[in-house]
Amino acid sequence: MDLNEILKQIDALIAEIDALRPIDPAQEQRIMQKFRLDWTYHSNAIEGNTLTFGETKAFLLHGVTAQGKPFRDYLLEFCDGAEKIG
Repeated sequence: MDLNEILKQIDALIAEIDALRPIDPAQEQRIMQKFRLDWTYHSNAIEGNTLTFGETKAFLLHGVTAQGKPFRDYLLEFCDGAEKIG
């Protein structure tokens, strides 16, 4: 696939997204929550954090930590990640 084809695909995807605007505020909140969860989990996994996706979700959404996991894993990694994505 050459650059022009890729740019055409990008333009088509942008048009699809624009057709869905304006986004309902509740839907936008769900999208941002999903983005934050995915971003946090994957960036922490890259850094070597041992938390699973489910543990990450439980902590971010409910403040619940997994038994046997050091609180340090949660506190340091999540605070750093939250600052990066605002």
